Amino acid sequence: MGPLQKEYQYFLVLCESLSISRAAEVLGMQQGSLSKSLKKLESSLEEKLFIRKGRGLLLTDFGRMIQGQVLEVSEKWQQDLSEKRQNLGELSGQFKIGTHSTIAVDHLSTKLPRLAEKYQRINLDLVFKRSNDITRDILNFELDFGFVANPIPHPSLIIKKLNKEFASAWCKNPKEHKKVIYYNPEMIQISKLLKKYTGYKHFPIKDYEVLASFAAKSNGVCILPSPVAARYKSLKQLGPKLVEINLCLVCHSERPKTPAFRTLLKELAL
Repeated sequence: MGPLQKEYQYFLVLCESLSISRAAEVLGMQQGSLSKSLKKLESSLEEKLFIRKGRGLLLTDFGRMIQGQVLEVSEKWQQDLSEKRQNLGELSGQFKIGTHSTIAVDHLSTKLPRLAEKYQRINLDLVFKRSNDITRDILNFELDFGFVANPIPHPSLIIKKLNKEFASAWCKNPKEHKKVIYYNPEMIQISKLLKKYTGYKHFPIKDYEVLASFAAKSNGVCILPSPVAARYKSLKQLGPKLVEINLCLVCHSERPKTPAFRTLLKELAL
């Protein structure tokens, strides 16, 4: 969470990456939308913030000045909020954690209740989103922690690897199955994965538990993360691993490191 308008939040990411395509990838948005946001900000300030340099960007003197002012405002706001949350170093505060619902079931169903019961004055708020959206919200100080699959490295991110998983095709009978493929259209690299099944009827479903139940009760093929498939004993892996998945804990490197924050960072990384 932060006090900055989204145009300034996007501006800070552009300052880090100095590339519209790279910043758009980190923010999980279209390059055209990001370019419009930049033009809107420059128009409101009546000054250019960047100049083109090959395929990248270069901050103008005015842009560097604005970057410093925006960072100062954001840092002061975060520090003031942190001081109000803390009471003489006591472990207390409100923390927002971004995760996918499937990751919450597989990895957080034991961990978070234990933390909630252990630290009575620490309140945890779970926010369910896609990995790209979680990364963007971490960079914008809208989330304190995030559990992300295959996060894109960024100078402002602290990334701690937790588990290595994989996605693959699954079905009840690998030797005899119908040419119907069930999949989540929001899965990472799904467009690339579906090219392996060009002769199949495609059936998109935006919920991994529903996907798994379809696969367990049908004769089709389903693309699933390995932890989800493992909960359905009737499913067998069809072919090799399609994509490696690194589950990581991420947070912003410039977020104030209060005692409660440091404690949660350590506990969540276990």
